[in-house]
Amino acid sequence: MAQRGRPRSKPMKKWNPRYSKTAVRVAIQNALMDNPDLSMIVNTDKFTKTILQQCDEWALEDGQTPPE
Repeated sequence: MAQRGRPRSKPMKKWNPRYSKTAVRVAIQNALMDNPDLSMIVNTDKFTKTILQQCDEWALEDGQTPPE
């Protein structure tokens, strides 16, 4: 019997690095120090992107590789 519905796609490789607690703390501190007005009104998208960007850089320097 034929299967119904959409054919399943191949699983996508995800970038899932391991961050240490201290790396995340330092990234948050750096994000707040770069823009002191950010502590009053937090733009969550920009704040999160800066933290993840800095943590990703540290993960790459640590030898973790992103998916191809």
